[in-house]
Amino acid sequence: MAGTKRKHELAELGDLSGTEKVSNSTVSTTDVKQPSSPVIDDSAPVCYLCLDGDLDDDGQPLRRDCACRGSDAGFVHLECLAEYAAAKSKQASDMNKFVEPWVVCPSCHQYHQNELRIDIATEFVSFVRKQYPRDTQSQVESLYLKLCALMDMLNVLHHRQKREAGVAADEILSLIDRMKGDVLPLPERYSEIEANAHAVHGHIALDEGTEESAKRAVVHFENDLKVSEAIGDDEGIATAKADIAYAKSLYEGGNNNEELVKASQELYELRIAEYGEENEYTIDAGRKYAIELLNANRGGEARELLTKLLATSKQVLGPHHSTTKDVESALKSVNASA
Repeated sequence: MAGTKRKHELAELGDLSGTEKVSNSTVSTTDVKQPSSPVIDDSAPVCYLCLDGDLDDDGQPLRRDCACRGSDAGFVHLECLAEYAAAKSKQASDMNKFVEPWVVCPSCHQYHQNELRIDIATEFVSFVRKQYPRDTQSQVESLYLKLCALMDMLNVLHHRQKREAGVAADEILSLIDRMKGDVLPLPERYSEIEANAHAVHGHIALDEGTEESAKRAVVHFENDLKVSEAIGDDEGIATAKADIAYAKSLYEGGNNNEELVKASQELYELRIAEYGEENEYTIDAGRKYAIELLNANRGGEARELLTKLLATSKQVLGPHHSTTKDVESALKSVNASA
């Protein structure tokens, strides 16, 4: 259960706050570097923004980590992508449009992922701190984007990045405490972020792998549950309950497989209802549900579900997407256990 993906970013961009984003600077649309159709060159891919295939000014190579496919589509310099996103954010009239350029690839319109996702989120934090140092909401949004990027790779993060995730969660909680004194009532979006920041501390504690850390994780997940219940967030409640059940199973012993199956099934069904079966985070919730089915000796059901999820993920996200690879790995585990 550690590392369960929460709903976040684009899944909720339509509900960010409902408030306008007022920029101190404006940019003409002619100043924004728009995604281009690269000149076909079989020798090497080029950046879809600057149309150059060489290293950028910082000496960094082309990157691609989204759902773009083919030998020449979706490649971009991090520097170009950050400049493009910054220009789009400066034009934004609301928080939705302010955050979106840092979340999705402008070519395939899917989430950035893996290290590119972390790197562009880090650029977003730097941009906000420089351009909007007194804008608490923007500070929270940029830190949250980085936090989600880090947590989706929790299992492969090195110690420094895990520490960065913990620091970001602490900063978010501090900023939201400040917002509670300045903004009444607090927009529900930021209560959800507050709950997720508590959950992050729980997952970081779980990752330590000791009985004591599992007990500390339960405290964080209970704080997550408390906030989620206060705002009536059904998905947040289901996720927190599943996390609590998993953390307790690590030190209480006994057989609570069916409880974990029930919690995981509830979360999966909630995500289907809210986002549909083709959403990245719905697919991930289904993968986790299948793993709990396997742990409860219901391998046939797990195999059937994972086979369905894998076909959907390959079609929607592509065969090389991290979510597709996670589902494929889970299916291999199920087949190996047969």
